[in-house]
Amino acid sequence: MKKLILKIVPLFFIFLIAGCITKRQFVSKPTKSVVNPDSELLEVNAVAYHLNDSVTTTYLEIKNENLIYKRPDTSFAFYADLRISYKLLTEPNSRKILDSSSYHVIDRASEQVELKSLVSRFNLSAKNNANYYLEIQVFDLNKKIKYTKGLNIYKKNGFTEQNFLVTYNDAISFKTHFLKNETVVVRFSNPAITQITVNCFFKEFGPALPPFSTKAIDEFKYKPDSIFKIDLSTNQFQLTMPNYGFLHITPNTTVNDGLTLYTYDKTFPGVSNSDEMISCTRYLMVKAEFDSCKNAIDKKVAIDNFWIGIAGSKERAKELLKRYYGRVKEANKYYTSYTQGWKTDRGMIFIVFGSPTNIYKSTKGETWIYGIETNPNATRFVFNKTQNPFTDNDFILERSQFFREPYYTAVDFWRQGHVFISNGR
Repeated sequence: MKKLILKIVPLFFIFLIAGCITKRQFVSKPTKSVVNPDSELLEVNAVAYHLNDSVTTTYLEIKNENLIYKRPDTSFAFYADLRISYKLLTEPNSRKILDSSSYHVIDRASEQVELKSLVSRFNLSAKNNANYYLEIQVFDLNKKIKYTKGLNIYKKNGFTEQNFLVTYNDAISFKTHFLKNETVVVRFSNPAITQITVNCFFKEFGPALPPFSTKAIDEFKYKPDSIFKIDLSTNQFQLTMPNYGFLHITPNTTVNDGLTLYTYDKTFPGVSNSDEMISCTRYLMVKAEFDSCKNAIDKKVAIDNFWIGIAGSKERAKELLKRYYGRVKEANKYYTSYTQGWKTDRGMIFIVFGSPTNIYKSTKGETWIYGIETNPNATRFVFNKTQNPFTDNDFILERSQFFREPYYTAVDFWRQGHVFISNGR
């Protein structure tokens, strides 16, 4: 794979390129992954890092998988053309803009476009003792589609996750999960940080309960399995990832704010093996089926037979596998918190029902709507955001007995050999 390449160019160069393009254009796309044919979303990742009490740097990563590359018919080069704009707000949907700007990203490629990441950065004027909301818009000028990414900015104290910058192999890391025994380097700029406490957690979490369950959710208690401290003499430190579990790094023992790093398999956010495939499929299985697969001597044969049994043929089973575990991968990408995304409430609903027709977000949570919003038969799932020392991505579903029928309808649809798509898109 090529080294990551990014070209940020002045506007006059954009106009120069535009002037060379004739009405006829050739189009090329990266070789698209077949893992999830449902997904046409542009993957945009953002990391905020507080440089000081008034400036925050935001690093932006754009995966080119769903970008369109175009070229004029007189050229051999293809170009992806993106306009990035951002607004710093006091809170989501606020009209008060504290900082804003825009810039262009152009990536040049040959006819065979390789999958890669486009990385850029920009500085925000964000003062201490307040929290903010950053709205980022990525406009694919070739595809004429706009994507929006939101990021909470926390500057009320100097010990939150955004006071640390994680690097791996000398590059900014846009993920917080790594393989066992991998080494990461963590930078920080707060001179008040002279020692860190590393809290190690090795607990394994189970899948989400059904949306109609009345069983009380197990409360997660902040009780590390082991603890060690590191005295710091420079503005960075190094950590080696454990075999499993996660590390919670806190620079202040009086609060739980800090940075969390996770150990996952090399295939994450995808599914690694037959045993994990069986676990992820719990949402479709009755208990006897699940126990039988889990206890099978040959787990691959067991999970294959389950899918062939509900699909009716090997060919249809392959399609169901691709779509179902594609959703598992998407759930892991977007809904992972202190556990894998497929185990969370939002992950469960996404896997079983698919993408919502509409999503409404606020500082308190999210509402997912399946079906026509004005129709009384539309299904609405409300997820409340919870305070969690490990992650900003933990949401709990408001469960209800009213969800029993739509949930089992969706599960039965899968079990009849069909991909359930509730939103009709």
